[in-house]
Amino acid sequence: MAEKVPALRFNCFLLREGLGSYEHALRSQYRPDKPNGMRKLAASSLAPTGCVAYLKDMSEKAPAWAKQLAPVFTELQGVLNFSNRLVIFLPASGRTFAICFGYGSSTLEWSWVEANFGLKFAARRFDSKAMSGIGSRRIDASARSQWVQIPANSSIGDFEVELDGEFTRKLVGKLDAGITLPDLGAVVATDSVSFKLDTDLNKVRDILGKMLETAETAAANKDLAFIDSLEPLRLKSEIVKDLEKLLVDELFGARARNPQGTPLNQLAVSSLDVHILSFAPPDDVSVEDIHDFVIYKNDLEEVFDTMNIDALRAALVKFPGKFGVSSLAGIKIQARDSNGEPASFAKPLKSWVVFEAGDQKRRYLLTLGKWYALAEKYTEKLDQDLSQIEDVTDILQLISWDDWGPKQNWERHFNEKAIERRQDLVCLDRHKLYSDGDEIEACDLLHSDGYFIHVKPYSGSQTLSHLFSQGFVSAQTLISDAEYRDAFIEVVRSMNDDLVEVASSAPPKFVTYAIAFDGNQKLPQDLPTFSKVNLRSFSKRIRLIGSIPTLARIQMTFKKSK
Repeated sequence: MAEKVPALRFNCFLLREGLGSYEHALRSQYRPDKPNGMRKLAASSLAPTGCVAYLKDMSEKAPAWAKQLAPVFTELQGVLNFSNRLVIFLPASGRTFAICFGYGSSTLEWSWVEANFGLKFAARRFDSKAMSGIGSRRIDASARSQWVQIPANSSIGDFEVELDGEFTRKLVGKLDAGITLPDLGAVVATDSVSFKLDTDLNKVRDILGKMLETAETAAANKDLAFIDSLEPLRLKSEIVKDLEKLLVDELFGARARNPQGTPLNQLAVSSLDVHILSFAPPDDVSVEDIHDFVIYKNDLEEVFDTMNIDALRAALVKFPGKFGVSSLAGIKIQARDSNGEPASFAKPLKSWVVFEAGDQKRRYLLTLGKWYALAEKYTEKLDQDLSQIEDVTDILQLISWDDWGPKQNWERHFNEKAIERRQDLVCLDRHKLYSDGDEIEACDLLHSDGYFIHVKPYSGSQTLSHLFSQGFVSAQTLISDAEYRDAFIEVVRSMNDDLVEVASSAPPKFVTYAIAFDGNQKLPQDLPTFSKVNLRSFSKRIRLIGSIPTLARIQMTFKKSK
């Protein structure tokens, strides 16, 4: 029997072009000229031409659990974790890859790493019917992350994850027949690409060369095309510099320092609408472990314990002086547990913020500390799809949402006032109806022409996500639950007998999303990108159950207080 060739898992990052020396791709503290830096390894004749390796071995640190349990078990006082870091710089097809082992990836200077390379390759050469894992994060106020894993190779549809509208962070699967490579096992795609192979670095170099060519020339698989719709922006590009000036202005307001060079109001980005600005922990932070957050600015620190943008701002403005673009990287935030111990790394401020700004032609996104531009073709297709949803504002003639006093401006007050002197509308807001023990609101307003109207004032993408889901769930329940439908009909009968026939329609004839704005925003053009994606998704589902999705705009004549 032939001896099995040993294999390693190679985790490979593509480095950006223009790198002066390999050592510049290492964080400053790990460079060989530093006291605790990595050391350059001597290479044998087996190493490919230009291949160089750096090693940092036997780094030691007392684990947190040993520190905390040492008073109970004194022998834990001397316990240490040992870690090793190895980075191999390997030229391939005119570019350079950094191949990391152990904790090697933590030594890389991330501004030199080509974002999305692994995912870009995966979008072109993963078999969408042989996937085993999907990790994604929604870019909205909720910043929900999810990781779905299925042991057997499955179709991408089996995961019940809508990649369209998600910021895909990780894909695990097998390659399709469009590329000739040895069996690499399960390939993991993130910013890097990871695979198993024997230890011949010449083979690794050839494989990376083919992957690079594929990523640069091939077309994306239609099931994974959305990955290409988010174009990573270079950290030092002019557009990123201008966007960060806009973010500073939005985040700090009057405490923002005037940017160097051209004033903000003369930059092209000043005309962009801000759609999202929210506080969201990075993916590696477990929310259940968080007790509070500490902000570090030079030698000063502040603490806040509420996970939202207002609490973050309130803590930030306690620091003296003004805030500039450098604050986005210079200020660090760390999550802490109930014992005051770190529950995360201290990461730059902009790694804790989700931001979206744009107009009908351009959209820019910041998430997990990285900037992206939404592809123009995707934006056009999204707006084209949404234009198929009928706007029934003129048909419904809903009243404007005026200022009726601080305690009279809630959603239910609008719905109650909307039916005054109207025989074609009834208000069902707050009428409790149940299906399998769950309270489900059938609609806020019912119109005599068959419009089941769901009302929400616009206050961000999270509110809209709830609205879109509510409209679909209520329509689906009216179809599937006869007892629920009968109870709904009786409530309508008690209000206006003329609307009983409309209420009896299953499925509802129209599902209407009525959104109130306190400005001049257009519907749906000026919704946040991922609210648009959500709206398109739920509109498709509504059509599948036999209803017609529609939109209506409500004008608020005042700025609603928080």
